[in-house]
Amino acid sequence: MLPLPVNVVLVSLSPGIRVIRRLVEIPSWSSSYDAFLLVAAWWAVALLAEPALRFFLPVLVASGISLWAWGRTRATSIAPASERTIQAVVTDLTAIESLLPAVPVLSPRLRNPKVLFHAALIFYVPYLVLIYLFRLRVLVALCGTIILTWRAPWVSALRKLLWKSAWFRWTVYYATAKVTGEPLPFAYQSSAKSVASASVSSAKSLRFLFTVYENQRWWMGLDWTAALLPGERPSWCTHSQAPVSPPSAFLLPDNTTIVLPHPDGKGRIKRCARWSWEEDEWRVLIRREGASGPSRVEKPLPSEKEENAGLLAKAAAKMREPSTHPPPSEDHSHSETDKTSASEEEEEELTTDEDGWVYEDNKWEKPSAKGGMGKYTRFRRWTRVAVVTETVEPAAENEEDVLPKPPLHDPVPMPRSESPESEKSRDGSPLRQRLKNVMHKAAPSTL
Repeated sequence: MLPLPVNVVLVSLSPGIRVIRRLVEIPSWSSSYDAFLLVAAWWAVALLAEPALRFFLPVLVASGISLWAWGRTRATSIAPASERTIQAVVTDLTAIESLLPAVPVLSPRLRNPKVLFHAALIFYVPYLVLIYLFRLRVLVALCGTIILTWRAPWVSALRKLLWKSAWFRWTVYYATAKVTGEPLPFAYQSSAKSVASASVSSAKSLRFLFTVYENQRWWMGLDWTAALLPGERPSWCTHSQAPVSPPSAFLLPDNTTIVLPHPDGKGRIKRCARWSWEEDEWRVLIRREGASGPSRVEKPLPSEKEENAGLLAKAAAKMREPSTHPPPSEDHSHSETDKTSASEEEEEELTTDEDGWVYEDNKWEKPSAKGGMGKYTRFRRWTRVAVVTETVEPAAENEEDVLPKPPLHDPVPMPRSESPESEKSRDGSPLRQRLKNVMHKAAPSTL
């Protein structure tokens, strides 16, 4: 529900807004019948305005005041406003915004005062000739007709049909060049020069935010560590839980170069995509309770902590115990992934602690900004902005594509917990190597 002052303004202005919408709909040619009547009314006003003001001005003023007074007395008997009235006013405002034509933007060349005065001097003599041959009211009616019929379907089709003709386009270009005193805007000297000049202006850049999730689990006697269960998400992953390198070893995508034929059929061009970091350091996404939005704060990158042998032995005993929960099936993992992707926007609203951690339960659910009883997992998001720049340059005759090299063999599809990359990453972790050594040492004593 809108505030009371806004409702009062909308209800009081609803009759005028409804009339404005009707006046905007007619020139948009949504109804051809009303649009033709508008053109006829415009001709009547343009041709009869001068004699009407000369001979009937008092009558017109009296008629206008009478209509205004009649409208005021009729407005007092209007039925009370309801929620439907507010919705109708909002709908009218939305329709008016969508029906208003876009304001054309003049090129810098046409905004030059020298060019404008040059065109005015050239048009001055033809203007005097037209005024001498035709009456001013007829010229005003013709100009208004062009403006009112500009958005008509048949006028739009005629414009497109004429613009497809090369003769018509070059006639417009040539006339514009003569009137403004500027050279032709599309004068090409050579294919190579045109590509070289376009290479500077065709450079495009896109800012991309890389986000790396740091995941940890709480172990009895070990506190928070990166040692997760085999069926869980990796210690470092993306939003879709795909394994990724930690921020200290994260690399940007390789630069690519693709050679393509020139659009005009002469020569070739190469499109180069180059990645570079816009920010010097990684930043943690932090949102404290009560804040209007998240903030990105620089934090020191995490380092490996040395643990003592006793704590590692306890963790090894915990990992050897049979899990009370069966590992998730492939279908379940897919459903969890879909659920995670659907809640991407919700994660932006999560509150964190001062270090950016979001605490969850044993199943990575029920997020909270505070740890404590029942909070066994946590994650935080490391972010860094990179820029990819695409340039278009002329290509040499013997130049070839430069693409990232694909792997020699396609990896065998395996569950995430048994993939070679994840096994290698887990085995390469110093904490897991020490846990493995402790388990091997404890194995003979149990036999």
